[in-house]
Amino acid sequence: MSTENDETIEVYEKFGQNYLDRNKKDSEADPHYLERRRFYLENTTKDLPKDAKIFEVGSASGNEIKILESLGFTNITPSDIADFFIDHLRNEGFSPAKFNLITDEFPDSYDFIRCSAVLVHFKKDEAKAAIVKMYNALNPNGICSFSVKLKEGHGEEWKYDKDIGAKRYFSYWGKDELADFAKGCGFVDIDIEQQGGIRACWLTCTAKKPA
Repeated sequence: MSTENDETIEVYEKFGQNYLDRNKKDSEADPHYLERRRFYLENTTKDLPKDAKIFEVGSASGNEIKILESLGFTNITPSDIADFFIDHLRNEGFSPAKFNLITDEFPDSYDFIRCSAVLVHFKKDEAKAAIVKMYNALNPNGICSFSVKLKEGHGEEWKYDKDIGAKRYFSYWGKDELADFAKGCGFVDIDIEQQGGIRACWLTCTAKKPA
């Protein structure tokens, strides 16, 4: 695992509460933020049975787990690598797995894998290996949803966030680059949504493993 990822994990261990507070402030400033997330997750999972096996990589606040539960899904595994977020998720009533997408193997196969705002902190080769790992952990017809960042003129950088109080490592993708890589992994029905945000332009890839 790269030192960039190691050091970024340490930031979340030390400043995890600042991260949660920052995200809460952002969502309060945008009253439709959680509504958009719910719409996306509802639309993405609409063809899955309610007992579908779901794994979320990097659950952090647990907000998306709460949305999935509210949609009726009953077989969800939250996870995170930072002990701070593991403790937070337990306090929220979840039973999270401690999971490192770079070094750990998925404990099972899944119908839906969600990985939001995680690959952004991986070196590009680590992110590519992680996408392949998620593909391999899907059941036939399984769906994978993951996000990266687009930033013109940047391949990678350490970026300081004053609300968090530390620098974090980020890598950046092009939209065509992401689509081509997902296709090369074997994914089908690939959809990449580009969405601006308060701090960055996000690329969310939703794709399926063929039957």
